[in-house]
Amino acid sequence: MPGVSKRVYVSSFGNVFMTEIAERLVEALRLGGHVAELVHDELPSGDPHDSLVLAPHEFFPLFPCTDEQRLRAAEQCTCINTEQPGTPFFDLALRYARRTGRCLDINPLAARAMADHGVRAVHLPLGWVPSMELAAPPAERTVDVTLLAGRTERRETFIGGAASLLWEWRTELRFFSWHRPASADRASFLSGDDKLSLLARSRVLLNVHRDDAPYFEWARVLEAIANGCVVATEHSVDTAPLVPGTHLLMADLDQLVEQTVALLADEPRRAAMADAARSLLRDHHQQSVLFERALAELATVPVRPHRKLPTVDPPPAARQLARRALSLLRDPAAELPVAVLERQASALKAVYLGQMGAVRAIERAIAAHTHGDADHVEVRTSGPVDVVPDVSVVIPLFDQARYAEAALDSVAAAAGAPLHVEVIVVDDHSTDDGAAVVTEWAQRHPYLALTLLGRAANGGLPVARNTGFRAARGRYVMALDADNLLYPNGLRALAGVLDATDQQVVAAYGILERFDAAGSLGVTSHLPWDPDLLVHGAYIDAMAMFRREAWLATGGYADELQIYGWEDYDLWLGLAERGLRAELHPGFVGRYREQPGSMRRLSDIDIAANFVALRHRHPRLPWP
Repeated sequence: MPGVSKRVYVSSFGNVFMTEIAERLVEALRLGGHVAELVHDELPSGDPHDSLVLAPHEFFPLFPCTDEQRLRAAEQCTCINTEQPGTPFFDLALRYARRTGRCLDINPLAARAMADHGVRAVHLPLGWVPSMELAAPPAERTVDVTLLAGRTERRETFIGGAASLLWEWRTELRFFSWHRPASADRASFLSGDDKLSLLARSRVLLNVHRDDAPYFEWARVLEAIANGCVVATEHSVDTAPLVPGTHLLMADLDQLVEQTVALLADEPRRAAMADAARSLLRDHHQQSVLFERALAELATVPVRPHRKLPTVDPPPAARQLARRALSLLRDPAAELPVAVLERQASALKAVYLGQMGAVRAIERAIAAHTHGDADHVEVRTSGPVDVVPDVSVVIPLFDQARYAEAALDSVAAAAGAPLHVEVIVVDDHSTDDGAAVVTEWAQRHPYLALTLLGRAANGGLPVARNTGFRAARGRYVMALDADNLLYPNGLRALAGVLDATDQQVVAAYGILERFDAAGSLGVTSHLPWDPDLLVHGAYIDAMAMFRREAWLATGGYADELQIYGWEDYDLWLGLAERGLRAELHPGFVGRYREQPGSMRRLSDIDIAANFVALRHRHPRLPWP
C-alpha cells in the first residue's frame, strides 16, 4: 500500500544494467507514492515484503560473507529475478528464492519456471518510467541497425550470416563479453545516457535470444522503444501489450534481417511503428502501476518455511569420472590418455617448426649467395604510383594463388573517393604462380597503384607483413591476408575511425564474417578493445588498419617460431602493454576465411606453451 517504506537492494559489484533496472524500480515506487530507496552492498533485514533484492544471482554470491549468512539474509527479503531458465544464473537465483518460497520475476516464462520449482512467483512486468527517455534526443537518426547483446554462439552465428545484408547499412553491432561484470566505467560497454543516446540515434534495434528459448528481453526492448527505436525481434512469447506488426517487428530468425532491411527501406512505416509503441508504453504500461499490482498480488502470498531439498546421487558414469579425476590428482603419473596425446602433438609441432626454420635458413643462404643479400626483394610497380596514397593495403602471398585475385578484387571494390589507395603484395618466395596472377591482375586494373615485392627467400607471414609495411607510403596501412576479403565499405570505415580518434588509438579494426566453402560460420573481431579480455585469448584478427608511424615505432610483427601463428596476437598484446589502443568499428568490414591446415590450426596445438611465451614477452599485462 502507498506510503510504506521499500528498500531495493542491488550489488555494486555486479553488472551495471542491474543497477539501472533497480534505479527505475525505485523511481516507479516513488511515483506510486512509496518511500523508497536504493541500497548497495548491505544485507537485507526486517520485513521480507519491504526488502526487495534485485538480481539475487549477483547480489548474494558477490556479498563478502559466509554462505550461511547469505542464506539467512535471503529469508529476510523478496527476490526479484532477472534471469531466464536454463542458465546457471537462473539456478543461482532459484537457490535464494527458495529460502522464502516467493519472488517477483520480470518475465512470465521465468516466473512459471520458478513455480515449477516450488516457488510462489509473481510476474513483475518491466514498464516505462520518465528517466528511460533521453532528456535531449538528437535531431537525426544516424544509425540504421543497432545490436546490444552479450556474446553467445547463437547470436554470433546469426550476425555472421547477416553480414552480406548489413555491411552497407550504418550499424552499431555491440557485443560484450561475460568474462567479468559489465561496469559503467568500462569503455567497452555502453550504459546510462551513452546507451540511451545510441538508441535515440538508431532506427532499428535487433533483438536475438541467447539460446533457443523464446524469452523476450524486456529490459533492452523498453529502452529502445522509449527512445523511438523500433525493435526487430525473432519470435518471442509474453510480448503483450506489444502487438507484432503494430508496435514491433517479429519474424523467424532466418527471415529477421531481410524483414529488417525492408523496414529500413520504408521510413514512414518505421516511424509510425515507433510512435505507436512509445505511446502505448507511456499511456498503458507505466512501471509505477505495474509494480503496484505485483506488490498487491505478492502480499497475498504467504511466506513458506524453507524446505531442505533432497540430495540426489550422481549417476554411475559421473561417479566413475570423478574417481578418475581424483586418482589423477593423487598420482600425477597416472595420466589420462588426452594428456599423452597433447604431449605427442606438442613434440610433433616442435619437429615441424624446427624443419621449417632449417628450410628458411637454407633459402636465406642461397639468396645471400645469389643476390648478396639474404633478404633481397625484387620490386615491380604498376598504375599511378606517383600519387601519394592515404591507405596502403599490404597483402602477404605464399602459395595462395587461388585466392589472390578475389582478395585484390575486394580491395579494388573498397578503393575510391575520398581515399587514394595503393596495394602492396609481398610474394614470400611462393612455389605456385601467385606472382603471375598478381601481375596479370594489375594489367587489368591500371587505375590502381600496385607494388609487387618478390622475396628471394621465404621469411614467413610476419616477415612478409613487415616487408610490406616498411614499403608502404600511406599514412594508414591495412593488413589483409591473401585468403581474406574486404567489404566495399571496409577501408573507408576504418580510416574514418582513425581520422576521428587521437594518437593513442594506433589501429582500427572492424567486425569480420567468418566463412568457409560451405558458407557463413559466425563472426570474429567483434568485441571492443579491452586489455583485461585480451589476456584471456586472441579475439582480434590481423585484418586491421594501423597508423603507419605508430606501427613502425612498435617494431612490427615478431618473427619468432615460439609464437608461430600468434604473431598478430603478440602485436596486440604489445600495443596494450605500451598503453596504446585499437578501436572497434561496430560494423562489418571484411570476411575471414577458415580452412583446414592453416598455420593458426598448427599453432593452436600447444596453446599452453604459446601462452607461457607470451606472458614472458609481455609481463606487465594483467594476466589471469
